[in-house]
Amino acid sequence: MSDIINVETNLAINFEHIYVGYGKKTILYDINLQIKKGNMVAVIGNSGAGKSTGIRCMTAQIIPQNGKAYTSGISVKNREDVQGMIGYVPQLEYVSLYYDFNAIQNALFFGRNYGIKDEIIKQRCQEIMEILGLSQKEFLKKKIKLLSGGERKRVSIMIGLISNPEILFLDEPTTGLDPHLRIEVLNFLHKINKKYGTTIMIVSHDLECVDYCDQVIVFSEGVLVDSRKPRNCVESLPNKGFGYEITFEELSIEQEEILSSIKKLIYFLHIGRNKFKLFVNSNTDFVEIVQILIQKGFKIKKYNKMDSTFLDYFRIMSKYKYPAISTKMKHDAKIKQPKLNGEN
Repeated sequence: MSDIINVETNLAINFEHIYVGYGKKTILYDINLQIKKGNMVAVIGNSGAGKSTGIRCMTAQIIPQNGKAYTSGISVKNREDVQGMIGYVPQLEYVSLYYDFNAIQNALFFGRNYGIKDEIIKQRCQEIMEILGLSQKEFLKKKIKLLSGGERKRVSIMIGLISNPEILFLDEPTTGLDPHLRIEVLNFLHKINKKYGTTIMIVSHDLECVDYCDQVIVFSEGVLVDSRKPRNCVESLPNKGFGYEITFEELSIEQEEILSSIKKLIYFLHIGRNKFKLFVNSNTDFVEIVQILIQKGFKIKKYNKMDSTFLDYFRIMSKYKYPAISTKMKHDAKIKQPKLNGEN
């Protein structure tokens, strides 16, 4: 297989045992990742987990120390070729927009950099802005500095799409937006993904975005600890992802310690004042736990069975699983890590 072109043409992203870092410091360890073209993908992880470094490698801003990395079938070593195939929407709009220009003027400025004719730029600008809900002339001709935060975000997304990229990368696209605007932006991105077949990569701390995605990838301590469909993640929890929400009249610190020590209770999450979500293997196990709690003097206000969310999954894995998984994966990766400046 050529080191320049990847034969796996159905893949938007293909990482093969890559190590990424700066100088002699490695940030990402032995990352193997495949993302199909046309997928909408959430890239998540706690601060310092390595997700931003991963995106910088995907966008050819940095080159792996070892391993092979392809974006749109092109090695990230070919920076200009890769960056000509992608769009990028930064977290802060002032980085990607000229505030004294209107939406059309911004589109013309950035579109001309790709050698696109003005009439095509204007047509594409209007088409995308219609999908984004801002096709009225008053918006298209209003200076960016006079638009609201949500409107600026949508213009920034339009600029990221103006070159008709194969992959659109978005850095925290819903940060700073009101709840209803966050949902609107995610719905717009979903429409764009379906209409154009654009692969969309969303880097976010906002786990709402996962509900819209075909795939979620999770970084932890410099390694990739999850990469699959969000629903598959949730269904891997005990009892196929069903949990039990239980609310107590009151709960002391000592009682919380007793709760956590019950053998048939696999996981539990604090989800509110005196309110928990319990995860067990079966309905029978939960009934037994309730009986134990009553015998121990717990005052139960109410409880009910309910489906779990990806947020539940991520909290459980971050609390119970990811630390150990990432430690082992990083240890194993360091053992087999080639020396820096060795053959890739």
